[in-house]
Amino acid sequence: MASGPHDIYDFTIAYKGPYQAVDYQLAHNLYAVQEKAWEKYAAEKRLPNSHSKRKKLIRKGVPPSLRSWVWFEVSGAKQLMMSQPGNSYYPNLVKAAASMSKVSSQVELDLPRTFPGHPYLSCPTTGQVAMRRILTSYSLRNPKVGYCQGLNFIVGVMLMAMDRNEEHTFWLLAALVENICYQGSFGENLCGCHVEMKTLQDLVTAKIPRLGAHMKSITCDISLIATDWFLTVYCVSMPPESACRVLDALLNEGAKVLFRVALALLKTAEAKLLRLDNAGELMKWVKDFVAGILHIEPIMEVAFDGIGRLSLSKVDSVRKAKALEVQAFMEERRQKASPRSDGASPGFGTGTRSLGT
Repeated sequence: MASGPHDIYDFTIAYKGPYQAVDYQLAHNLYAVQEKAWEKYAAEKRLPNSHSKRKKLIRKGVPPSLRSWVWFEVSGAKQLMMSQPGNSYYPNLVKAAASMSKVSSQVELDLPRTFPGHPYLSCPTTGQVAMRRILTSYSLRNPKVGYCQGLNFIVGVMLMAMDRNEEHTFWLLAALVENICYQGSFGENLCGCHVEMKTLQDLVTAKIPRLGAHMKSITCDISLIATDWFLTVYCVSMPPESACRVLDALLNEGAKVLFRVALALLKTAEAKLLRLDNAGELMKWVKDFVAGILHIEPIMEVAFDGIGRLSLSKVDSVRKAKALEVQAFMEERRQKASPRSDGASPGFGTGTRSLGT
């Protein structure tokens, strides 16, 4: 196990200075506040009846002790699991995936690289076994997605937050990919992710115009910064405990939360970024900034109170236009790559995608 301090989920904390230990303590101080706010609902094992009250409560953070219950309920994962008769759906997938999954080789390569310092997730006989079963089984459930690098990190964080409940984590992954994130975000060619990046670019221009213009002037496309944010729903880009705060809201409200958090990160860092005139320096600064967010409450406050109105319908209207652009681009690329009369495109259909594709 890696040396150094660990968070509540046993992930290593990399302090970059004394102030970060203070930030982490501030984040932990909020847990008592969250526990108090959730006390009645935890005792009665029910969520608030009011949609607005539930949203407000979850935006302030779900206590770690309640995440496995709350995430399973609000994400739709429970409904997906209950839609399958009996209790054999996931066990049967696991058995089939052991011999039929086309993505096994890539999953095997990625498992040792998935949080290698974590005592459970890096263990070949426990955590890696659970992640392998979840990822390969999901590739059979959803062959259009198969396996996309990034899902391994999402599953790792979810598995810990879900109290290591393997089957519930599988259904949480299904809810995230199928019902919460934009369709195609993890699919062949990552077309959906390209749409999300173009959508975010427009939102940055609208919500943070000076920064948008500055990034354009130094040829720093937003996808160079934010692709990993969306492909791993922040589970790699920021400390896992902070990523769980994003997941609290994401699983309840939907993918607009990914945009709200992205805009909040950029808005918070705007003053510094406007002083950087090199795209490489800007990318590195943002990466280090986000990786060091141990106390995410100020970012979440900006995300929900500091960027103005951002409804899912607004996001969808931008997506619709950007989807047409991406489709045209992909078709042009396909024709250039495959001039054959049958229109076949070499290199696809493996069922796996890489980060940065």
